[in-house]
Amino acid sequence: MGRRIPYFALATIVALAIGLLPQVPAQPGPKGKEKGKEDKKGKGKNGEDVDRFDDRLARLRRQLTEPRPADPERQVLLSQSGAYANRAEQIWRTAQPYIADRTLAAAEAMVRASDHLEHLRDLTGPPPAPAEAVSRHLGQVYFRTRQSDYFLQEIHDSAASSLVALARQYYQRAVQSYDRADFRAADEYGKTAEELVTALEDLAQAATLAPQP
Repeated sequence: MGRRIPYFALATIVALAIGLLPQVPAQPGPKGKEKGKEDKKGKGKNGEDVDRFDDRLARLRRQLTEPRPADPERQVLLSQSGAYANRAEQIWRTAQPYIADRTLAAAEAMVRASDHLEHLRDLTGPPPAPAEAVSRHLGQVYFRTRQSDYFLQEIHDSAASSLVALARQYYQRAVQSYDRADFRAADEYGKTAEELVTALEDLAQAATLAPQP
């Protein structure tokens, strides 16, 4: 028997087929920026983020040093984030600002993924989104997770394969939570999976910017 496609994903498929939802392809990075024609700050599509690279890196490092509960799953994500933050800093020092920017963006996405897991422990947080909204969002996350293999191929780094596995794992948890009417967990797990796919996309963009041998 093949893998079950959740009914909210099927609904999204139907909506795409009849044109109710726009099909938005993954956006590549600004190709050609790392050719020695840009200064270290850089301008263009991601110029503003590149300008703030040092501030973003410092903020991320503060987040990574904050005291946190001993949650093994969150520690995995934060450890990955720290590793990519270090890589981004090293790339920045080699005067490749756009590659460094996308690598840092991936590290930031991993912290946001960890934050969504933390929200599950905060019982005083806001109420969950309505079931219909959670269902619609999970349909979108389903398609995002399907893109993860493509992003991994573009990255050319086997170390990133763990992010693909984690994204799928958290998406499946979201589906299981939805099936038992735990919409808060479904929403947070779905957002965790989505952020991990975003991290993969950022790393794929960085790879497309790297000089080809």
